[in-house]
Amino acid sequence: MSQSADSIISYLELLHSNRHLIAAAYCNGGVGMEEDNQRRIRQLQQHRVLIPYFQDDYRLSPSLGRHLDEVFQRQRSYAVGANFGELINRLPQLIVEYINASHENRLEDQEMYGSDFDVGVFELASLVNNELLSLRVITENQFANVRTLAEKQRQNEFYLDRAEKIGEAISMLEGDLLLGTLEGSTLLKPLFVVYQHQILARLQEWRATHLDITAVLKAFLYRLRQVEPEARRLRAFAHFLRKNPDYQLPEIDSIQALPSWSSRFAGLRLKVHPDLSSSQTRESLVDVAKAIPAAKIIIIKERVAGHPIGDGSDKPVNVIQPKPVQLAFHRYLEAASSALKPLSAVSWKRQQQEFTELDDEAWLLYTIHAIQMLGKGPKGRLREFQTKRREAPRGHPRSGNIVVTDIELWKKA
Repeated sequence: MSQSADSIISYLELLHSNRHLIAAAYCNGGVGMEEDNQRRIRQLQQHRVLIPYFQDDYRLSPSLGRHLDEVFQRQRSYAVGANFGELINRLPQLIVEYINASHENRLEDQEMYGSDFDVGVFELASLVNNELLSLRVITENQFANVRTLAEKQRQNEFYLDRAEKIGEAISMLEGDLLLGTLEGSTLLKPLFVVYQHQILARLQEWRATHLDITAVLKAFLYRLRQVEPEARRLRAFAHFLRKNPDYQLPEIDSIQALPSWSSRFAGLRLKVHPDLSSSQTRESLVDVAKAIPAAKIIIIKERVAGHPIGDGSDKPVNVIQPKPVQLAFHRYLEAASSALKPLSAVSWKRQQQEFTELDDEAWLLYTIHAIQMLGKGPKGRLREFQTKRREAPRGHPRSGNIVVTDIELWKKA
């Protein structure tokens, strides 16, 4: 019996010995870690049977859960396959059914849709995390482990397509279709707590991992495009040598034109250095040195101790005047410190007649910069103030641009 078959039997025996724990995790939606089952849960976690859910709670892996659903014909609402787009589009449907069941006072159905939403979010988060982990391992360890350049290019483009789909899924998860709906209703607060814990808390980490993977793939594809012309030229030269096994390189003096296979040679990089051992070189350098004009040496005499310098009354005095935007920000801080509610920077500036010529965008840009500079460190001047940025909706979810429309500033209570 092969070693792989022994490993499978050992794994199935592990499942059989922990059958009661696995059945409890499937029927109850999870299992908690206690003193009597701690060792078994750790063992099942190592074999990817149980996945951490929250603190000491564990759930079955989505793949094993789907297998048990198929065996026992357990039907879930809007159940779909492991496709990011379809999994994400399923969640708004469950939210609609959850709201309808609540309005129609169907509490059991509402609880069922809430449970399906919980499982769907957990499954989606697990799939995104596993996909990123798998793609990162492939790109950093096994990527491009093929024999030909064409295979490398096709493999790279395939992984780029997978990374792009993950990026689209991450953009959909932080879009207004889901997040805006959950945040804007108190009825959906239980669903929002689940979504925040499983999705929103991981978005930043997922986005950083996705950018790292994409950077590796793009850099490797760029190198492939640089290698391709060189590889094509070397293949042509190798094909020429196979067709002409008796070919001998001609003498350099007899070559009228360079052969095609050497046309991309960059040439030798030469650096010129003077040979000081030669008398001719020394004489030439002497002539060059004589032609260089002498540097003007200026000696600053030290002031004799005790001599009066003068009171400087004859020198003009320059009075530094603050710029209009600096003066406006200073007065805005004074107004915000005495305001009873958050004070809008744009609204306050528009009410000041002396600052009407100051552009709104320039004023807002200076205000953001000044707040960042003055608020740094424990001794910052704005440590007693609280700030809030008003941002416009994103024009495109993947653009990365953040449009700030206003700044509010108020003093801490």
